[in-house]
Amino acid sequence: MKSEHGLGLIGTIFLTVMIAALAFGAVYFVRIQYAKERFESLKTDMLLVQAKVKKIEGEYTLSKKTEDLKGTPVKDMQEDTVIKDFLSKKVIDIEEKDSNYYVLNQENLQEMELKIKLPDNTYYIVNYTNAEVIITSGYTHSDGNIYYTLTQIEELSAEAQNEVNTAETKISEE
Repeated sequence: MKSEHGLGLIGTIFLTVMIAALAFGAVYFVRIQYAKERFESLKTDMLLVQAKVKKIEGEYTLSKKTEDLKGTPVKDMQEDTVIKDFLSKKVIDIEEKDSNYYVLNQENLQEMELKIKLPDNTYYIVNYTNAEVIITSGYTHSDGNIYYTLTQIEELSAEAQNEVNTAETKISEE
């Protein structure tokens, strides 16, 4: 009679725990990578919008024709539920002197020849005075804060890069 030596109960439990740990680790890694890619994609889209806004602002400066400005003035869209909700958060002050805030929807982005897909119930708000780009839905960071402006998102990116550089420096010093 052959002797059957397989995994015992403890071996089976250990193997199951190891497989579960690997699966959870892989899921965690994929979620982190997905969040990073989503962040970088948003930042890239906002930078593309900013580049177009700067070009349009330059043309407007020369012609002084408001028809050159793409989008709808925020003041004209205050009754839109998305804009009303956004303005209640006090991210921007539309009454600010020298501000030139316009709302860009999906149609406006296509007119500007940008192949950017806006999420549902989201707009870009741009200030043609200083080329600031704002997204009405914001970006929820892992710290729990919501960031709306390109400036804030670029600062987050710079902070993350500084953390990576600091960690690399510590590793190289060891």
